[in-house]
Amino acid sequence: MSRLAFLLAMIAGALHGPALAQAQAWPQKPVRVLVGLAPGGNPDTLARMLAAKWGAAFGQQFVVENRPGAGSTIAADLAAKSAPDGYTVLISDSSVITTAPHLFKSLPYDPFRDLQAVSLAVVVPMWLVVHPSVPANSVAELVALAKSRKDAMPYASSGNGSIHHITMELFKAETGANFTHVPFKGAGQSVPAMIAGDVQLGFIGYPAAAGAIKSGKLRVLAFSMARRSNLTPEVPTVAETVAPGFDMAAPLGVFVVARTPREVVARLNRAVNAAVKSPEVVERMAGIGMEPAGTTPEQYEKLLREEYERFGGLIGRIGMRLD
Repeated sequence: MSRLAFLLAMIAGALHGPALAQAQAWPQKPVRVLVGLAPGGNPDTLARMLAAKWGAAFGQQFVVENRPGAGSTIAADLAAKSAPDGYTVLISDSSVITTAPHLFKSLPYDPFRDLQAVSLAVVVPMWLVVHPSVPANSVAELVALAKSRKDAMPYASSGNGSIHHITMELFKAETGANFTHVPFKGAGQSVPAMIAGDVQLGFIGYPAAAGAIKSGKLRVLAFSMARRSNLTPEVPTVAETVAPGFDMAAPLGVFVVARTPREVVARLNRAVNAAVKSPEVVERMAGIGMEPAGTTPEQYEKLLREEYERFGGLIGRIGMRLD
């Protein structure tokens, strides 16, 4: 080896050695886990399940921090601007990557340049629920009722640009029903508003609404995915009732800032996938309607780019914009 080649190798080792050592030792201190919605919704539920499993696996604290607002893009921006050391993790539905760029005139982060996909953790379907005062016992009756009213029926979502917002806007476009949007900062706020009758309906994840559904405080009319849920097999899908081809769900994933060492991303990826496939987590997810996934970073990146294109076309077709 020439002297120049030897010096270059020494320099490379000096530059990358500490980073590699840091990556292999990660985590050596508490890790912040950002969630873009208020407590009570699916991302928060998932984050707390994963944080508990990761804490046990790594012997470090994983501290969930709720930073709601702007369709989860506030939390995404905090993650995108964090140090690339693995000590800030974002758990979010994929909308911060796939739909936000199509909805907002500008974002403070570039979704594909500034964030690194770690794993698609779970897929979460939604149920269409109404307040008991709404005189509709089926989704077809709801559509007919909405069309017959002069004033738009108010519906809740977990925020502007959230999957619940987009799903209802697609439902409106497919059925011609007349609803008006009332955004909240997560299901922890939207579900109590629906129970109180402040808003009359909405698409919602099962964990946040299960108690209200079982007690009769909210009435379920339809399921958001193309096939019926094993959790509620008696509930028809939107697709089989009023909108053929309707198929919507919320993919929830794990992200870190771009330029995070590959070794850290790999360790976190293994931890995500082990957690969502562990028997106790699988059992708990089955009871609240979550479907475990678990992918490689490359698989999730590919899926995100495909969904980015899909939602771009969908949002353009239904005319949504959040400038």
